[in-house]
Amino acid sequence: MPALVVEQEIAGLRWLVLSGERLDVFAALGRAAKENIHAVQEGMPEREGLSRWVSAGTGARNYARVAAATRRYHPTGLAELAALARGAEIDADSLLLANLRGDLGSSDGTGCSDLVWRGRNTVLAHNEDAAPALEGQLMFVTLAIDGEPTVTAQWYPGFLPSNAFTATSNGLVWGINHIQVAHPSPSPGRHFVIRSLQSAPNLTTALEYLEAHPMAGGFAVTIGSSADGRAAQVETAAGLVDIAEISERQPLQWHSNHLRRLPAALDEPVAATPEDPTRQLGGFSESVARGTLLERIGLPDAEPDDSWFLKGLSGPGVFRTAAGSDPLMTLCTTVVNLGEDRITVRGAGGLTSKLPFSDFIHGRLPLHA
Repeated sequence: MPALVVEQEIAGLRWLVLSGERLDVFAALGRAAKENIHAVQEGMPEREGLSRWVSAGTGARNYARVAAATRRYHPTGLAELAALARGAEIDADSLLLANLRGDLGSSDGTGCSDLVWRGRNTVLAHNEDAAPALEGQLMFVTLAIDGEPTVTAQWYPGFLPSNAFTATSNGLVWGINHIQVAHPSPSPGRHFVIRSLQSAPNLTTALEYLEAHPMAGGFAVTIGSSADGRAAQVETAAGLVDIAEISERQPLQWHSNHLRRLPAALDEPVAATPEDPTRQLGGFSESVARGTLLERIGLPDAEPDDSWFLKGLSGPGVFRTAAGSDPLMTLCTTVVNLGEDRITVRGAGGLTSKLPFSDFIHGRLPLHA
């Protein structure tokens, strides 16, 4: 049977719910979002510089090593990406390059902020930031693949649904922050590592998986579990991994787009070179400044509610506007209250939806949302 596709909307964002056999689902996703996939790939601001970077020298060597490791360890993710490309009628190699763009030592921007609270309730909050060219393209997808945990994720068309906010029917939820790695390791691509993470049955297994499966580039993953209220932050970059579980003694933690525990040299800002003249300084310092603002939020006077996190992530300097010198904009803010089984989603236009987290995971949208 062909994959079933249901279209709906949350907080003004398109939401595709797909069910069926794995490759049928990804081909159907490609067909349903064909125009968006082409628009995103053609509108990527780093596209031309990335192509030049992998055409020779260090960039070509990095691409060959990372692509080989990805093929060896993540054939399922590669098959999913190929099915997506077939459905969208787009070159599969171009999608692979786009998905590996953060694993090749070439600058691809910064963005996203996360807060996590471990108190009476565990709460995770995530700002999804991206280039203005992606406004109107970010959407949600729910993948109900036969024999797999159901996954609902924020999705940039053309990418594996694994580089932003994700929730699974095993009760796991996480937000992801890009970490710029100047010197990647010969490991698999980060999108493919995190796509495989979506099968983890619980938080313990998820953390063990991340520790055992390093990635070439870098991500900071803020992850929580509805089963036991535990939460952790994981930094994984250039083959190294650091895991810090959130303690009730220090209940509020944040992350932006620089490393806080792994060696700072891994995410050193990269300057322009003759091989890649598009590389820019500045993203690193912007992330440090944003982190300082998140640190200044401070502890709440009482157990915080969802609105406290929405306010914290909408403050000046944290909420991105693409105004002035800011190259990015906040496309979506998501707050998950695991203790109260609730998710709040606010789109770029301020439209907000609230629904049970357990319904959201399975792509069920109540009439009142």
